[in-house]
Amino acid sequence: MKSCFYYSEMESLLEASGLLIYEHLSPTKINELYFNNRNDYLTAFETIHYVHAVKR
Repeated sequence: MKSCFYYSEMESLLEASGLLIYEHLSPTKINELYFNNRNDYLTAFETIHYVHAVKR
């Protein structure tokens, strides 16, 4: 991944393309949902956020 955006920038870019942010997952939330009960060293990347966008 070679890009970096603030949430507001991503929101504006998506809106300009006719999309809206439906869900935003921060690293903390990703860890809670998918890595919480693991017994190994795997966790979400500290700087990666996931955005689920939907057509407006």
